[in-house]
Amino acid sequence: MEHAINETCRIRKWTLWAINVRTNHVQTVVTSRKKPELVLNALKANATRELREAGCWEHEHSPWADRGSKIWLWNERELNNAIDYVLYEQGDPLP
Repeated sequence: MEHAINETCRIRKWTLWAINVRTNHVQTVVTSRKKPELVLNALKANATRELREAGCWEHEHSPWADRGSKIWLWNERELNNAIDYVLYEQGDPLP
């Protein structure tokens, strides 16, 4: 899943500042000139495709919640706080 998100950002020339893939959710910090809804949808779509190709998701419905955080970050302090939250405040590192 991390690979799909990295690839989506690389291809679309978005900056992926942070990613943390957990067992029940994914956190990212992304810079893009697109609306947050479009960014979130693209990340979810490509991650779902990769999960299906790997045989990890065989259902017709999406593995994602209908919602998702789309917080605007207006300055460097807010960006740095979001990066720290994603990288260090999601619980213990997974094996």
